Amino acid sequence: MKNRPSKIIKAGIKKILYKFFHLYRGKYIGIHLQGGLCNKLHCLASACEIALKEHAKLIEPKFGWKEKILFSEIYDLEHFNRSFFETTGVKDLMISREDYEKSEFQNKSVENVISLWDHSEKNLKRSRDSNSVKKDSIIIKLLYALQLQPKFEIIVEEYSHNPDYTAAQMRTESDWRRYTREFNGKDKERIYIPTEEIIDMLDDFVISGNLFFTTGEEQEHMRDLFKAKGFKADYYYDPANEYEINAAINFEICCRAKKFIGLSRSSFSNLISLKRAVILNNDQSFIYNYDNKILRRIDKGLQYKAALSISEKTVVLN
Repeated sequence: MKNRPSKIIKAGIKKILYKFFHLYRGKYIGIHLQGGLCNKLHCLASACEIALKEHAKLIEPKFGWKEKILFSEIYDLEHFNRSFFETTGVKDLMISREDYEKSEFQNKSVENVISLWDHSEKNLKRSRDSNSVKKDSIIIKLLYALQLQPKFEIIVEEYSHNPDYTAAQMRTESDWRRYTREFNGKDKERIYIPTEEIIDMLDDFVISGNLFFTTGEEQEHMRDLFKAKGFKADYYYDPANEYEINAAINFEICCRAKKFIGLSRSSFSNLISLKRAVILNNDQSFIYNYDNKILRRIDKGLQYKAALSISEKTVVLN
């Protein structure tokens, strides 16, 4: 414990040096992403913005919830770089882990010390406060740049070939129940809602086509609950895939649905709603965590407070 203050001071000095003396300039930046899939994507967007500003490159990061996997095991790295080149003029923003391991790149690498999540939150706060999102913002650039590996894209096509379906995120997993245990919602907001209650709300909602649902646990049990209520519901989950590969596939299936229902406290739901509204021109996204009803959100997925997501209209700026 005696060394802790000195470590904190050193870390603070490093942040100042990197911020004001551009020690990232022209380097290959190693980044560490935290949280679930969409938290990682927000952090990756921050890393892209920093690298673009500093004329640096990103070393391919690791994803994965239960085991570490590379970005390119989920997404097409060539498409990622090509998309960023088209929107920024920067070639090869991200270098593959395989290429990085060549000695000449390792000599020019540096580890990131900036909080990528805090950087992302600052960008999001500006959008929330102004009720606007720019088409050329870094998070939109990233969403354009993310394309699943072909073998996973085929799965998405199988589920979304007929776009007349409704998708719902059922955020009822055990980790979410633990996380929300101490949270007391305000202004009619609820954070954790049991599956049976969500299904009751869906019973009063005009569902377009069949129902697709996504959840991280007990999918068969959940499908049985839907069936008992008279719903024809389906899901995708392959235990042979790493957890975040399944999440990325489900993300895209939900994006392409005619209607999407989620909750405002989930970065997964919010990022889906943002992509649907800004990139896919589909603003038919809803929440179920307010007033025990399914309500249309008008915030393009930006607001995490339920009351704001249905009252603060967001505009898209060119």
